[in-house]
Formats: sequence, C-alpha cells, structure tokens
Amino acid sequence: MKPNFLIFCVDQLQSFCLGCNGHKVLRTPNIDALAGDGINFTRAYCNNPVCMPSRATLLTGLTPRQHGLRSNGCPLPEHLPTITQALASAGYRTHAVGKLHLRPAGGCGQLEGFASCESEDGWNDGTVEGLPLPYYGFQSVDYACGHVSYIYGDYARWLEKHHRGVRKLYRPEHAYHKTGRGYRMEVPAELHYNHWVADRSIEFLNRLGDGENFFLWCSFPDPHFPFAATRPYSEMYSPAEVPLPPHWPAQNDLCPAMRAYRASPHGLDAGDEAGIREVIAQTYGMITHVDDNIGRVLAALKARNLDANTIVVFLSDHGEYLGSHHLIAKGYWPWEELVRVPYVWNVPDRPRAYRAVAEPVSLLDFVPTVADYTGIDPQCFDRSGLGGTRFNLPGRSLRAFFEGAIPAGGHEPIIEYDENHNPDAPLCRMRGIVDGDYKLVIWSGFDGGMFVNVVEDPSETRNLWNEPSLQTRKTELMAKLLDRLSASDRFDTVRISGT
Repeated sequence: MKPNFLIFCVDQLQSFCLGCNGHKVLRTPNIDALAGDGINFTRAYCNNPVCMPSRATLLTGLTPRQHGLRSNGCPLPEHLPTITQALASAGYRTHAVGKLHLRPAGGCGQLEGFASCESEDGWNDGTVEGLPLPYYGFQSVDYACGHVSYIYGDYARWLEKHHRGVRKLYRPEHAYHKTGRGYRMEVPAELHYNHWVADRSIEFLNRLGDGENFFLWCSFPDPHFPFAATRPYSEMYSPAEVPLPPHWPAQNDLCPAMRAYRASPHGLDAGDEAGIREVIAQTYGMITHVDDNIGRVLAALKARNLDANTIVVFLSDHGEYLGSHHLIAKGYWPWEELVRVPYVWNVPDRPRAYRAVAEPVSLLDFVPTVADYTGIDPQCFDRSGLGGTRFNLPGRSLRAFFEGAIPAGGHEPIIEYDENHNPDAPLCRMRGIVDGDYKLVIWSGFDGGMFVNVVEDPSETRNLWNEPSLQTRKTELMAKLLDRLSASDRFDTVRISGT
C-alpha cells in the first residue's frame, strides 16, 4: 500500500527553537510528539538560506544552481518536473495550503500572466484571480503568501469578504504594544492565517474519498518576520525572561567576507537588548501558535483514520538568526541558526531503531525519500523537459535511516547563497559543505573562508581556517565541496547531434 504524505512546512524557523531539540522555554508539544514517535534529524541543513530557492529544492530535488531559482525574486522554470507532478501522475491527490512562493511576490509590474501569479500587487488589485492549476503539480491550492502585515492571497480575500476590518489589525500602526521590531496584534486567533491554513487543510482531509492517496502541503507563513504574534500568544512569553543567545553581544565575524557584509547598511543588525527580547518573545509566540494548529490538523488526520498510512514531515525552509551574533532575519552569514533547520519524519510502522539522528542531512533528501516510498524512479521526472536529459538527483533517500541503517557518505549537505540585488551590500557568492563535525564555507572574491567545528564549538567562535593541525582535514572538505558542486551542476542543454 502506498503511503500518504502530510507535510508541515514553516517559514524561517531555526532547528534550536523546538522543545524536542532541547529548548527549555518554548512550548511545542505537538511537534515534540511527532519527533518523539518518529525520527528527528537534529543536524538537518537547508541548501539555501532564503525562501524561494529552498522551497524550489523541496519540490524539484535539485540545487538552486540546477533549478535556476537561485535567489528570492527569481521564478522556478515551468518546464522543470516536480515531485508533486510525479505523484499526481501516479494517482495521488495533491493539494497545497498556505505559502508556496515559487514565483516572485514583489516588483512584478513588468510580468504578465503566469509569471506574475504570486505577485502581491496582482492579488491586492485584483489583476491576479488565482493560481493557475495545476500549479507545479498541485491540483488545487488554498493560497496565503506574505507575512503578518503584508499577508495576501486567498486567505486575505476570504478575510475581507467575511471579516472586514480585521486585515488592518495585522499592521504595526494598529498594534497594542510595540518595542523595536517586535509588536503585538489584536487579530482574533481564530481568524489568523495560521488558523485558516489549518482549517483548509482539515477541509481537504475531510473531502478525501475512501482509499484516496494524497500529498498535502500544509505551509504556515509563520514565524517569518515581521515579528508579531496575536493574543494569547503575544503574551505567552515574557521578554524579560526569554533566553538571549549566548553569543548575542558578539560581532565576531570569522573572515573578511562577513566583516565586509556587516559593515554595509543592509539592516540585519539586531539592535538593542529591549528590542531583541521583544522580537524573541513574539517569535516564540508565533511558533507556539503554529504548533497548536499543527495539533488541530493531526487530530483531524486521526479522526479520519488516515494516520496509520500517512507519513508526516515537519520542516522549515531555512532558519533565522534571532539575535545570534547580534544579527536578525537571514542572509549572508551561514551561522548554524540560519542553515540548520528542523526536520522530523514520522513514518508509520517503521522499526524503532532511531529517535534522534545527528548525522548531517539536507532538504535535498526530501524528494528522493518521497520517491522511494511511492515507488517513483527519481530519474523519471528529473528530465528537465529537455530532450529526455537524465541525471541523478543530488540528494539521497532517508529511508535507510528509518529502517535502522546509516547510508554511506557522498551526500554531505551543501549550502549555496547568491545575492546581488542589494545595492548596499557586496555581491555574494557563497558555497559551503557540512561533513561530520565540520562546516566549511567560502565566498567568491574573498581570500580565506570559514572552517568551524560545530560540535565542539557550537557558538562558532573560532575559525580553524589557518589551524596548522587541520589543514589536511580542510583540504579534504574543499575537495568534497568541489566534487559535490560539480556533480550537482546544471546539465540541461539539449544535445541534438553527436558532433
């Protein structure tokens, strides 16, 4: 029997902000329960630290260089096959609720038709009436994109139609309390988009026919900034009592590249302590709000007796600095808080060999794992739509972990970041790899790099780049990085002649 899939995707949540990963203050009982009865990959990495490239990787199984959505503001090419297309062809009912973000959301005045279908302006002025279906393999979509003060899509239209006046309460000028970049809202919790995403997911589950296989993408826009929760979550954590990151005051950039970025006015400085405490408290509230609604969806799954044959996954597209190293949001610095993401797989009837796995894995492994469980040959949909081009996906199936084995190496997580739209910051071309206890990162155009032992030095305070005793190990990682980049480079030009 083929399994169903329920994927909980959140936006901008670091791995460390979960009870199951050791957080002493945050309350995430539903996610913790998933992890307690499943496998929790405690060292999982995103392959790009911003939304759109990472989300495209989750659907295609390709690196940002391969699928072409290398930075926010780029479109995912229409011809690229996705796992959702393959599942729909195999008889699955595919549905997405919440955030997708596979097409540009801003600055889309020059785009038309399909190119602008996720445009915030287009949704708000009525130019866009809905996403074209099927959308990258999703046969149906309940769409909610943007975050807090700029939420839009099907959710915003529903809110305006049935609860006029509530949408404005998301704006900071209507906050009942504000400190720095964090603020507290009066949006009724049952009308918040987190609740709406859960409601629409539950409705989808209740509409399913008996025995109908499904892939449900339940995607919450939170806890992405703006940093604002609503009651009771906005009051759930006291700013005075939330723990600050141990390296919060430090601006100890480990190489010239990072120092150059910090010196540019790109707005990622965390500000003063009162401000960051409010940001952390509101972020914690947003996370617990999501957790409560995940619990609602899981209860509905169980009520329909679908849980016994459904693989449930909880993940985030990337992390958030949240005050670490005196930074906020996301971007140029590949600290663990940004690139290490939650990654929980709950697979029914699996051998209970592992609970928590510290072996490095990445989001590139998502598509191969889904394909493995559904009997889909990954190469069958990974043709790029160009002359039947075939090449192996750069990730690997995680099924062996679930069945008690650790697969052989050769799939060390790689991290990419390309950014050139910010006129206040230098051009960024970052490439990195995680292998065992070590993380190595290089930047184009800068001498040196970042080489840290993230197990012995979890706060990443010591750059081992020039450590004499580790030069052989560093050289090994450089070679592995080159090999992984070469093996996952683009291969999509049609060969139409032998010569």
